[in-house]
Amino acid sequence: MLTKKIVDLIEANALRLSEEIQERLRAHPSTQSYRNIDEKTLHEWIYQVCSRFSYWLEEDKDEGEVAQHYKNLGKERFEQNFELPEVISALYLTKRRLWEFIAASREVDSALNLNQIVEASFLLVRFFDHAVMHVTEGFEGMLKNTHGYEAALSNPERLAEALEAKKEREKLIYEEPKPPTFRYTKGMIRFSYFT
Repeated sequence: MLTKKIVDLIEANALRLSEEIQERLRAHPSTQSYRNIDEKTLHEWIYQVCSRFSYWLEEDKDEGEVAQHYKNLGKERFEQNFELPEVISALYLTKRRLWEFIAASREVDSALNLNQIVEASFLLVRFFDHAVMHVTEGFEGMLKNTHGYEAALSNPERLAEALEAKKEREKLIYEEPKPPTFRYTKGMIRFSYFT
């Protein structure tokens, strides 16, 4: 994996990153409920992601440990009376800080190349997209169990189409990341994930 050096940097700086992310969650207007969480508990939640980042990225997809972890997280946040947008915003703020760290890591370590930065950014985005999806599933599952909430797709034909489309999207999600293609046009370097 090209990104091993960057992932190792994240894990080596997990304590500092966790503290910075915790400050962001407590200060940001979209995550006000996180101010009510005990500082030690909140720090442990965040540190668990940062310190085991390589494990989360390389987790066996057949076992689905990451999916189950984030579904359970959605259920827990529902039981703690969080709003779903707050939970998603907390994941976004965490992803944003890690992305900033990855982008700045090239300045710290000149041995990192552009491919490592791009691949690490892609894996980070993919990981947190999955986290948001699974947190939402867990949260909505609790809504259904406690309030009889049903998703808007009540038409069986539309539901079948949506489930089939979801399966197709999941195939793309679990594919290995493809390195971007580079083109030099009009004095600029352009890259794309699509061929």
